[in-house]
This record gives sequence, structure tokens and C-alpha cells, in this order.
Amino acid sequence: MSPNSEKNIDPIQLKIGILENDEFFLEELKNRISELTNVSEIHSWETGEILLRDPRHKTLDILFLDIMLPGMSGIEVVKVLSEKNENIKVIMLTNMNSDEMIFNSIKNGALGYLLKSELGQIKSIVDVLLDGGAYITPTIALRVFSSFRKPVDKPKVYLTDREKQILELLVKGKTIPLVSKFLDLSEHTVQGYVKSIYRKLQVHNRSELALKVQEYFIL
Repeated sequence: MSPNSEKNIDPIQLKIGILENDEFFLEELKNRISELTNVSEIHSWETGEILLRDPRHKTLDILFLDIMLPGMSGIEVVKVLSEKNENIKVIMLTNMNSDEMIFNSIKNGALGYLLKSELGQIKSIVDVLLDGGAYITPTIALRVFSSFRKPVDKPKVYLTDREKQILELLVKGKTIPLVSKFLDLSEHTVQGYVKSIYRKLQVHNRSELALKVQEYFIL
């Protein structure tokens, strides 16, 4: 279970943070939040780097986080907070981004999504989070459900027989020296095949490689 879903919030003394670089929207959101009777503190930052350096972020109960930021993206920030086991309930702010961004945010620990055009939902969001739930606006929910109905096309990737052989060993956890010994190839040659496999599958490391193979049944 995500650490974001386990924190018990004191409904009397909420500390809310906003990570947003649009000063006009930031002021509007602050005004909306300040209307809530159970908020004691509101803090704001313009970039993820500044927020993570500020120890005050560790005391937050709820963080409204813009997905599109200069420097670190909102997705990167929520991932760091989740990895550091920061018990902050994160709601992503968006102007309607891609389905991939939505899913990546939720996968990395966000508890919901709020369209910037739907700030009237602030009280509902806080109430849901206080009850231990997660929140997405109806507009975002429709997109999420619609995405499940879209067929996932298997990518067309051509691997040579030798590349398939090496790929199978890699996803089984074999190191390059072991692959080299098993196939009676030089390590330099194996590294060349690995670079070709990474390029064709558009991955950068073993973790991404394993996920791509599992997701699209490449082997």
C-alpha cells in the first residue's frame, strides 16, 4: 500500500502545501484553500527542487502538485516523496495532460487528480482524503475508464535470433560476463548486442527492459 494512503490526518490542524509556478493560479488556489475551516497552515513553492530542500514539506498533510513544472516534473517529485516514505497525500494539478502522465503520477504515489478549471472541488477533495480515500474529478475519471477500453498494440520490434537469445538471458538476470560465457561470445560482442536491443526496445536499463518484455510479451 502506498505510504500516501496510510497517514491519519488531524482534521482540526491541516497543513497544506502547493507546488505551483503559475503565480496567478497559485493565489487563486490559496484563496480557495484558506476558505476551509480546518486548515491551519498553507505553504507554497515554485519548483520541486526548492520544496525538497525545505524541511517544512515533511510536515504537510496534503500537497497540491502541478504536474508541469520547470526543472523536476511533478511526476518526478511525487516519485521522490514516495521513495523517501514521506507520508504526504498528493493531489496532482493539471490542465488535462496525457493519459500516460495521469497513470505515471498515480503509479508513483499520487492519490488523485484535479483539473485546474475545477477548483470548486477543493472541499470535496479534502473531505475524501480525510476519509482515507483517493480523488479524481469526473472528467479525469472518464479518461481513465476510456483508456482501459483502448486496445494495446503490441509494438513491432524486429530482433535477430541472436538478440532474442541474449534478451532471454538478460531478463532471467544473467550478467554480460555470464551471457558471454554461455554463448561463447566476447563480452564486447555481447555489449554490442545489448546496445542494439536497448535501442530497438527504446529502454535505458534492465528494469525498463524487463517491464517492456513483460508488458508486450516480446519473448
